[in-house]
Amino acid sequence: MNTLQRMNSPNPRSSGLRLVSAWCSGALLTLVPCSTLIAADETPSSNELQFRTELRERGGVVRCGLFAKDGWLSKPVGAATVSANTARPICIFHGIPAGTYGLSAFHDKNDNGKLDTNFVGMPTEDYCASNNARGFMGPPSFSDARFVYRGGTKRLEARMK
Repeated sequence: MNTLQRMNSPNPRSSGLRLVSAWCSGALLTLVPCSTLIAADETPSSNELQFRTELRERGGVVRCGLFAKDGWLSKPVGAATVSANTARPICIFHGIPAGTYGLSAFHDKNDNGKLDTNFVGMPTEDYCASNNARGFMGPPSFSDARFVYRGGTKRLEARMK
């Protein structure tokens, strides 16, 4: 059974899930919402973010970065590189704690490890960010790209331009 199936259809014999069911059906239901208890059952090692990018052409690699607000586009809290041999490659980040993040990716067609730019600094390779955020005469802002991650599996998509 692959990881996604295991995460989307939990084993009812799991002691953690039995504990959550018992709590949710008990008198504490009015004090602690079930969603809080279920999120607490998720461990950071099982948390996964998937960022599917849509490419205009194939070849090279896609480089993705996961950022918190204070390090937007400068200090990633996670990074992933995947082959760009399909039209919709997916960068996967494992063990991500709950929080507010932004994702950025670029199509490194020549696989040189950087976003190539022209003489005025405009990118010559396609790029994207979560929420399909785009900047005007510069990179997208964190506020446009941000999303809330509560744990478990979250799937996001963006189109390279």
